[in-house]
Amino acid sequence: MKNFKTLILLSLIFVNGVFSETTEPDFYTPNGETEIFVAVAANFKSPFEDIRVIFLKQNPKIKITMVFGASGQLTSQIRNGAPVNLFLSADMDFPLALFNEGFTQNKPKVYAIGKLILMSHKEKNRSSSVSEHLLSENTKFIAIANPRTAPYGRAAEETLKYYGIYEKVKEKLVFGESITQVNQFLSTGSADFGFTSLSTAKSKENHNLFCQNIDSKSYSPIHQGVVIIKPKETPATEKNLALHQFFDFLSSKDVKSILTKYGYDSYEE
Repeated sequence: MKNFKTLILLSLIFVNGVFSETTEPDFYTPNGETEIFVAVAANFKSPFEDIRVIFLKQNPKIKITMVFGASGQLTSQIRNGAPVNLFLSADMDFPLALFNEGFTQNKPKVYAIGKLILMSHKEKNRSSSVSEHLLSENTKFIAIANPRTAPYGRAAEETLKYYGIYEKVKEKLVFGESITQVNQFLSTGSADFGFTSLSTAKSKENHNLFCQNIDSKSYSPIHQGVVIIKPKETPATEKNLALHQFFDFLSSKDVKSILTKYGYDSYEE
């Protein structure tokens, strides 16, 4: 049980490896493209890949290199000098902390509002409540992301306390370092249920699986924030323009359509 609860997702190790061994990258690729490096919260992987495709079709001279992981882990990497130009977090707290510590060019801006769901890869009674599912003696393991590093994990913990069942199910909890690892626990059958993002259920491979919406009153709003990371050296004009061009693109109609597709809400100031 202990080993199971402390599994570290291989992709997260990959993040650490890339960041720890990478120095400040060249501004241009061999093909003459302007390259920007973007760190993205794991819950936003699928929509971000769609966003990237559309943006690059419109801007073929720009290259976007991505890395995905838990927001807290990515924040630590940025503090340690990771060559990141843009950070899309799963909350506002981590990017706000980076802003207050002087790591960013701007205050965090909300780019999406996330939604929490309960999911299972097994057949489940759709008429049962969240509490009934989780308290059932047939439910042995419940996967949530690490509340210390993953905002969706914090939301899951808040939900369990809201329904008054946290103490009753806490021995069933298994922790992933990100939504990606929670989804891995679900897909392998290692967990009976998992708290994950609605975008997970919207992906093609999961759209027929059991999922149950969670009352948004049971957890703090998941406002996902984006910040531009302050460079160590003054960037080339082309790179700075490309970076701000992509930052502005995150508020475009094209992106809002993608957000809707994956179950996110747009944020209107």
